[in-house]
Amino acid sequence: MPDLVDYLLVLPPGWARIPLDERASAASSAIVNRAVANAPISAQAQVRRFVTKQLRDVTQGAQTISGTDLYLPTELIDGAPVPLSISSSAPQLTAGENSAADALLAFAARGGATAVEVGGRLAVRQAGDVPVVIAANGELQIPASRRISYAIVPPTGDRLLVVTGSMLRMDTPDVDDLLDAVEQLFDAMALTIRFAPTAARAAAAGVS
Repeated sequence: MPDLVDYLLVLPPGWARIPLDERASAASSAIVNRAVANAPISAQAQVRRFVTKQLRDVTQGAQTISGTDLYLPTELIDGAPVPLSISSSAPQLTAGENSAADALLAFAARGGATAVEVGGRLAVRQAGDVPVVIAANGELQIPASRRISYAIVPPTGDRLLVVTGSMLRMDTPDVDDLLDAVEQLFDAMALTIRFAPTAARAAAAGVS
């Protein structure tokens, strides 16, 4: 597990944080229990299995890329789920990168990036669409999505903070309008990031 980059992220109502460390299991269980409690009694067993598997998959995926935190919506809006998940990571520097600034330049060189400022710090915003991936057996492996990442140089440390929003491309007639709205929500959340001591970060972890 990499050293944490201390930061604050303001969550709107109805969101939860899963720290990607030894606390992940307990935080995931709390989200599963909330989902089950909100489901009809006849569907609770099915909801528990589905949400447990989805959380396990997304948590393990985030941990494999040096993830530090995962943020998920836990409440419906107008009866529908918010098709957005947010992960943060502090990846180790690769060969040829001697500082977080070097890593930021490499991140920007991938294309589709624009320079921005987040919390008074230099950052790069990168956006792109991810096509659907179908497994050999015909089952959906990775759904189509739009991904936006903010790579930010923290005031201390030798790692970038990378915050990524993954937005599912829903099969609806107004999918582009929905994606634009979710993108605006993620941008607004990402721009609340501030860097702070560990104590302040821990105190803000309960914001939801």
